[in-house]
Amino acid sequence: MATLLLVHAHPDDEAVSTGGVMMKAKSHGHRVVLITATRGEVGEIYNMDEEASRPRLGEIRTAELKSAAEILGVDRLEFLGYRDSGMVDTADNKDPRSFHQARLEDAAGKLAVFVREERPDVVVTYAEDGVYGHPD
Repeated sequence: MATLLLVHAHPDDEAVSTGGVMMKAKSHGHRVVLITATRGEVGEIYNMDEEASRPRLGEIRTAELKSAAEILGVDRLEFLGYRDSGMVDTADNKDPRSFHQARLEDAAGKLAVFVREERPDVVVTYAEDGVYGHPD
């Protein structure tokens, strides 16, 4: 059995980008570990009342991620604890709690804890530009 460790910035990135990979790995008996940097607190809202949902968006997206992780066969789900940085050139980019503002050494150190614990055979993450230039 191999261990696959996937690192994503926000809830829903895992389903859009690597959902099939996770399900395939799990179907072959491999361990699937998902690390998410943020809880997506400042993401876009499409199918809910924005006024009612905005204050709880991180909580809502965390619950959605937990449900998705269960469906995708994730064995372990963890968060790095950063705040969503929002889209490029928004005020959210400047929030000191945002992933965009994190020191590389600090973020890498948080991730390294899980890498040491899991000893993954495969690590899946993003290029520096995050595929479409998102600051996270």
